[in-house]
Amino acid sequence: MATPTAHGPPLIRGMSHPLTDREGVGLFTFFRRSHELATHVAPAAVGLVTPYESAIMARIAWAEHFEGATGEVNRNGAMRIPAIAKGRNVLVGVGAGLQLVELEGENRVDQPWLYRTAGDVSPWHRMAWTIDDLIHYGWACWAVERDASGQITDAARIPFQAWEVNQTTGTVTVNGREAAASEVILIPGSFEGILEAGADTIRGAHAVQNAWVGRAQSPIPLVELHQLTDDELDDDEIDDMVDSWAAARTSPTGSVGFTDQRVEVRVHGSVATDLYEQGRNAIVLDVARLLGLPAALLDGSMSSASLTYSTQEGHRNEFLDYTLPMWLDPIEARLSMDDVCAPGRRIRFDRSRLTDTTSPAITDPVED
Repeated sequence: MATPTAHGPPLIRGMSHPLTDREGVGLFTFFRRSHELATHVAPAAVGLVTPYESAIMARIAWAEHFEGATGEVNRNGAMRIPAIAKGRNVLVGVGAGLQLVELEGENRVDQPWLYRTAGDVSPWHRMAWTIDDLIHYGWACWAVERDASGQITDAARIPFQAWEVNQTTGTVTVNGREAAASEVILIPGSFEGILEAGADTIRGAHAVQNAWVGRAQSPIPLVELHQLTDDELDDDEIDDMVDSWAAARTSPTGSVGFTDQRVEVRVHGSVATDLYEQGRNAIVLDVARLLGLPAALLDGSMSSASLTYSTQEGHRNEFLDYTLPMWLDPIEARLSMDDVCAPGRRIRFDRSRLTDTTSPAITDPVED
């Protein structure tokens, strides 16, 4: 198994015969089915090798929960961080809603596969999960169907867990079998993805999240049960007393307790809100930086916010000028290569609705 790098997509040398799955159907036919989306419900059940080794392999193989200084996270763990979830949803919500068009000069060339499909997964969902893959892993892969002339007639995203790249042979392997170059489109992103580039931020976010949840469950300051008498208490008695106090503090009547003559309750420190407010806000800002998003879109507050005048229109322009190109331009560049569209043509997202201020006419719904 090979590791795609940020230096560009690996060379793919195609096979002389098309790949088929266990049922004997073509690669596109297999991934056109609705189970393509089902893999996101329980990715751990897929049991397939991912396309990354070394550092990122650990992050996506196990531990969606924070596990101390050496803990790693996968996509599920990252999506449990609200700022990442919102950032992902903003990018997907905007990007997946833009139609792809093929252009020759300034003229559109009708390519139905760009905006419709014969499969069970809509073009919107195909693009949504492609962007999701680029956000988390930095790479995405499509299976394509071609006619006798080699023109693409349909495409489906291959779930990230289902494919890998063999650096020795330069081939893409899907479900353990090599795919012909004509059957796949390997799409590199603009960077290695947040599971790699943002690993420390994700671990820190889980630490902060666990900390404030723990303090919210025990909202009063740290407590010491100090023994006043010379009575010998064995370890079991001490553990029982501590456990009963800890349980009582999280009960609806936890603000009231009782001690006998042997014990004095001593309170240490105070309940500080800095960890909750400043720490969690710092995580939001770091996630915004990782995703290239204006912090305001994630409800983050910059320390200089009170001194800097900003407007919603300014955030919108920043999003259109700096954020979207980071995620959409790599897809456009890959789909504009000669194995996807004819030389001299290019594929672009139609972004006109992002800058069009007129209200669209309400029409009857039509099939894609």
